[in-house]
Amino acid sequence: MEIFLAIMVFVLGMCVGSFINMAVYRIAKKEKILKSKSLKIENEKRSYCDFCGRQLRWFDNIPVISWLTYRGKSRCCGKKLPLLYPIVELLTGILFLLNYYYFSTYLLFFLSCLIFGILVFEAVFDFKYMLIPDISAYSLIGLALIRWMILGAKIEYIYTALLSALFIFILHKIKIKGQQAMGDGDIFLAFFMGLFLGFPNIIVAFYIAFIVGAGVGIILIAFKKVKKLSPIPFGPFLILGTVVAYFWGEIIIKILKF
Repeated sequence: MEIFLAIMVFVLGMCVGSFINMAVYRIAKKEKILKSKSLKIENEKRSYCDFCGRQLRWFDNIPVISWLTYRGKSRCCGKKLPLLYPIVELLTGILFLLNYYYFSTYLLFFLSCLIFGILVFEAVFDFKYMLIPDISAYSLIGLALIRWMILGAKIEYIYTALLSALFIFILHKIKIKGQQAMGDGDIFLAFFMGLFLGFPNIIVAFYIAFIVGAGVGIILIAFKKVKKLSPIPFGPFLILGTVVAYFWGEIIIKILKF
């Protein structure tokens, strides 16, 4: 029974990942998530092809399997689909599955799944467009506040959230040859991180984010994928740090002896 539930949670996560892919695309185009402006499918609420605008059938939207079946191409027009699509679906499924094994109550499980879904959305959106939408930032803070109250409303979490936001705000004001080191969205994300993780897990999250971010930046520069002062979205690294600290923060703290 437990294995069956775990599989269902994983499949649910992949379905949410598929929805996230669609939401990123439509919000970037300033379209309504559940209603397209495409002339070919006007007044329809179902998914449509990113390239030709034709309405998709239900079997075109099976997470990962559809992408593999059509060899990474659109069934209706044959255009190549991003590898990011199945990656997002798999990652969301894995996050939901991890959350299933870590949750303490069903309410916290539900809240955490919502939070992880929005975090994946933010990571993908920031990765593609170097921007964190306000709606997702406010939603994360709101959900974190609800979770904070459920867990006992400890004031230390508020202090951690404020200090985390202040830390990123200071970095945000630093300019390197006229370019800001951090974006506005990273400040809201940092506030959420502090409220969601608390101390000392927030230290682990920042540690992971900066170490991995610096490593990826060095690799990209070494392979001449970007220039030394080219902007690189930092949100995905903060989100990676958040996820790692949430699930394995205590273990890392013991290893590093924070």
